[in-house]
Amino acid sequence: MYKPSDEQQAVIDATAPVILVLAGAGTGKTTTAAAAARNFLQLADAQRASWRRQAVLAGRRTRLPAQARVLFLSFSRTAVTQVIERAAGVLGAHLHHIDVSTFHGFAWRIISDFGQHHGYPAPQQILSIAEAKVPGGDAGLTYDQLMPAASTLLRIPEIAGHYAARYGLVICDEFQDTDDTEWAFLQLIAPQARRMFLGDLNQAIFTGMKNTDPVRRTALAEALPGAITLPLPAASHRDPTGILPAAADAARVRNFDHPAIGEAVRAGRLTVTRCNPADYNGQVIELIRLARTRQHTVNIFTHTIAATSLLSDTLAKHGIPHEQVGFTEAYGEAIAAQHALLRFALDIPGTKVRRALAVYIAANTKVKGGGLAPLAQQMLDKTNPALEAALHPLAAELRKTRAAGESEYDQLTKLIAGAYARVGMFRGEETWAAAMPQTRAAIRQLQAGATYADVAETLTAARAGALVGASNQRLRPIQVMNLHQTKGREADTTILLLQEDEYHGGEGEPFAAGSKLLYVVMTRARQQAHIIVPAAPHPLWRPLVDRCDNERESADILQAFTG
Repeated sequence: MYKPSDEQQAVIDATAPVILVLAGAGTGKTTTAAAAARNFLQLADAQRASWRRQAVLAGRRTRLPAQARVLFLSFSRTAVTQVIERAAGVLGAHLHHIDVSTFHGFAWRIISDFGQHHGYPAPQQILSIAEAKVPGGDAGLTYDQLMPAASTLLRIPEIAGHYAARYGLVICDEFQDTDDTEWAFLQLIAPQARRMFLGDLNQAIFTGMKNTDPVRRTALAEALPGAITLPLPAASHRDPTGILPAAADAARVRNFDHPAIGEAVRAGRLTVTRCNPADYNGQVIELIRLARTRQHTVNIFTHTIAATSLLSDTLAKHGIPHEQVGFTEAYGEAIAAQHALLRFALDIPGTKVRRALAVYIAANTKVKGGGLAPLAQQMLDKTNPALEAALHPLAAELRKTRAAGESEYDQLTKLIAGAYARVGMFRGEETWAAAMPQTRAAIRQLQAGATYADVAETLTAARAGALVGASNQRLRPIQVMNLHQTKGREADTTILLLQEDEYHGGEGEPFAAGSKLLYVVMTRARQQAHIIVPAAPHPLWRPLVDRCDNERESADILQAFTG
């Protein structure tokens, strides 16, 4: 049962045109925003009911406004899914009157709904980074083109009017991380609607990656007409004991002698394990299994996309179900590749199986300099004998399913599910498996008598939704991600996996930007935060690691002395 503090209640009751809610990690910003949305919707419904009663009593017919709705914008699909799950209990019956979306997802929705009559004819498609690398594809919009295109549409009075009538409150999570394009796009969505901006300058970890200026963005928000700022107290709802948040805050300001860090280590809430990189996977798997025996959810953080992908493949090989966060492109292109295999089996003209598989490989394999992965190029050029030897029998078996009668559907599902292993794509096993429920459902539709055109529309929409973070899959209890995907996440147990060759830019002490990343990572855990490090960790993390080591050694000496 949500019981707001006095400060949270002030946010819920506020009616200012613009409300900035500034607070630290785990302080309940999202839940408070959901409660504010519920309050707004309740008041709007009461006003609408009052207008209806007045019209009935006066004996006149009147056109009532549409039922009020709220838009909640976030930056990632997983964050969107968590927003929905956290808000469900607070919003209750009003949950269906709040639209939760990523920025790219909402831009794509505008283009899909209105673009065909204003310069973006159907069918439109999203060009992922991998899709754009592989020659022979259709025209489409890149990620960077989505918001400018949607902004152009929002400047058309009829389209602007549609969203003005739809939304009375727009909530933006982590607003300090918006770049100039996102900020301008945000201002065009129902500009007369109230605004609520949730943020924390101590979690501004994208300044270099996105060329953002959180201080300037906050100043711009505070300068909007009627803006007020309502801070929330530092108490963490993620860890009510306050042990991990206090340790994280000390680490953020590089105060590694702070008693909070020692307390976290002594309480077993913060642990550091030094090990040989060759033993990393075994250590991670052991910690995961220990956490799951306690029914803990688990988040594992790595420093690079390549490390995340490699760890995901290792977990898959050990039969550990998980979600690979931040690989929406690989997931979307897995749906497209499986769709291509289905098209080939059905002998649909114009199918480009090789290209679809090459795009999927490119989505899972990062190449220095941004080129095409060798295996993807070999897929196109037909120059890899082992690859060709795997593809030819797969193609023959797919085509045979057409003559297999009712059993063809089960066989077709098995062939597409097993294509990843047969082709030997090396990276992306988890995303291929994650896409299979969509493909399996499509094959069942065909079995039930649906037309291919209907199935193709469903799979195409699923790919687009995955690419822009608009698909709301239920979260798995184990998630793997790189450090910059951690914001908005929380888990009972977190595992931070550090490498020997990490690069954190040209910063040195006091690591003004890097220490914010350290703070964000440490505040994701509700129960335990584990750090696995090499013999010589990066200077960003080294003082924390050394302090934890010293604290543990002192505890071991005391234990040995006291028996």
